[in-house]
Amino acid sequence: MPPAHALRDSGLCCVGAGEQSGQLPAVRRRGLSQHALVLITSGSGRYVDAYGAREVSAPAWIWLTAGQWHEYGPGRDGWTEHWVLFDGIGTRAYRSHLPRARGGVQHLSQDSPLEVDPIFDALHEATSTAGRRGQLMAACLVHRLIGVVVGATAPVAEDQTVMDAVSASATENLTVPERAARAGLTLAQLRTHVRRSTGLTPHELVLSVRLSRAQHLLARTDLSISRIATDVGFDDPSYFTRLFVRRVGVAPSTFRVQQQRRTAGASDLGTSAGDVEP
Repeated sequence: MPPAHALRDSGLCCVGAGEQSGQLPAVRRRGLSQHALVLITSGSGRYVDAYGAREVSAPAWIWLTAGQWHEYGPGRDGWTEHWVLFDGIGTRAYRSHLPRARGGVQHLSQDSPLEVDPIFDALHEATSTAGRRGQLMAACLVHRLIGVVVGATAPVAEDQTVMDAVSASATENLTVPERAARAGLTLAQLRTHVRRSTGLTPHELVLSVRLSRAQHLLARTDLSISRIATDVGFDDPSYFTRLFVRRVGVAPSTFRVQQQRRTAGASDLGTSAGDVEP
């Protein structure tokens, strides 16, 4: 499906999608002009790139970065794969979630079923629809697919332990080396765990947790902005406000008005709906 240039420039476009299963021929030292996501839903095999070889066991996904050579294929018993080709500057937003900076394999959690068939059914319909409407729907579905597989990716247990520890102490005024020491890690180890799990630095993670908690308090309580700043770990309310504007896009006071209005509106709608006789 030839993508519209405007859609590619605006973020992300779908170039094609499909699925196949069985004892498929292996892909040998190939590079693509677009990015691709290959989802393995059954079976096992092997993946190779410039970083080395990896065994692949379903459920798993492989991110193929444009321009980078790779090889992959199923074992003797075959496998089932779904694939999608896509392009655009929107792919940059997903790079922090990749198993390696240039691509690789991620195994998915066995605990939650991965419902991708409806997405691929919709992708087939969208890519068969001529014009920009079909292209727009396909692009939206690619975003949804990537979100589903990233959300279902099995976390590394040690990474999650570190993440929990950093998040729990985020409101404390500690330096990054002090956070590493508290977790029993070197500074380099802390950075590796946090980057692998979130794509952020430890400092960025702390700020993200603090601002998330501040948003909750602004929306759900009547605490003053200076009190909220202190509660989430900022000694200087002015700095908190500047950071909030830079990261969230509006001042804390504006955010509070917007969220409380939204909550009140939802309550009013709920009351009205309950008053209507069936």
